[in-house]
Amino acid sequence: MRIQCVTSVQKISGFDAMSSLKDDARQHLGGVAITIIAFLGLNWINELLFIQFEQSNGINWVFLPAGIRLLATLLFGFAGFVGLLLTGIYLNFHHFVFQDEARAVYGALAGAGGPYLAYLFAKHWFDLGPRLGNLTAQRLLFTGVLCGIMSPAFHHALIWVQTGMVDWTAMTAMITGDVVGILIVLYLAKGMIKLTDPRDVDGRLD
Repeated sequence: MRIQCVTSVQKISGFDAMSSLKDDARQHLGGVAITIIAFLGLNWINELLFIQFEQSNGINWVFLPAGIRLLATLLFGFAGFVGLLLTGIYLNFHHFVFQDEARAVYGALAGAGGPYLAYLFAKHWFDLGPRLGNLTAQRLLFTGVLCGIMSPAFHHALIWVQTGMVDWTAMTAMITGDVVGILIVLYLAKGMIKLTDPRDVDGRLD
């Protein structure tokens, strides 16, 4: 009788573990899908509204999708990184025109890796708890600016490694566009996305 009870408990535990893995996989895929859809949607809106601010192909003084880069990594972690990477590869090969395939690939890596590194730094520095409970409005803005700097810096560092040259005007435009885009998206999202206690966001971002 005791052996049967132990076997039953093991079966239940195994079922719970499998169910938990399936739930985790669904959440991961959901985060990837939401990131891809949101980024493509904001990229379309950005080109519709701010095409006149384009400094060069793929570089704009106002870049709203940068806000999705930050939110996706903060909300979905590694799943956000995967979604950003897949979107970057798609856009760089099928929408934007790059001089070579290497630049298209490391542009996608920079666009996904920069925000993810900013997320990891914020997680370490601010000791983020479940549902980002410790991420106050001030910390969110700091992380946003950090994210806006890291992606362009990472991107142009890779260009420097490849060519030995840095286009400072393009890097300045990318940093400005990312930071402005992140701040616009954060202010638009403050009443819709619960990154922190809603009272905290409403009280400190005004």
